Amino acid sequence: MISAPKNQDPKKRLTKMLEKRIITKSSQETFDFGKYLGEVIDFPLIIFLQGQMGAGKTLFSKGFVAGMGLSDEVTSPTYTIVNEYGNPAKIFHFDLYRLQDPDELYEMGFEDYLNQGCTLLLEWPDLVLQDQFEPKLEITLKSCLETPEQREIILRTDNQKVAQILNSHFD
Repeated sequence: MISAPKNQDPKKRLTKMLEKRIITKSSQETFDFGKYLGEVIDFPLIIFLQGQMGAGKTLFSKGFVAGMGLSDEVTSPTYTIVNEYGNPAKIFHFDLYRLQDPDELYEMGFEDYLNQGCTLLLEWPDLVLQDQFEPKLEITLKSCLETPEQREIILRTDNQKVAQILNSHFD
């Protein structure tokens, strides 16, 4: 189960932040990486997806959803704010770009989504970055490396269970 935000000072965290960097050379590799991550994470998780427009957040999400064994069509929830995948829902995919403050998110029932025991993919998570969710994985996608298709994917977590998975599956 995902726990609600904790008002814990990040400086007082007991666990060390783990960071892994992955380079993908094509859109297909970015999709495949998301799919593989969706296959190896078998518990509810909050995933913060960060990156500029066009960095591959939705493409990564498509792979992740496929990796969780779902065949739903994955689209960016830019205008709907949230899309749900699975029946019953296993993943809620949020795009928080258009929201102005955290109150808007919580007024639309964000805590209800947290309490459903599903994975949450949060694009543009700036509104809730300071909230302390457990377990959590931060993923940053960066483009414009050597080729337009290449992406650097940075994975960060201070959750022991997530770190263990990342360490055992990604060098």
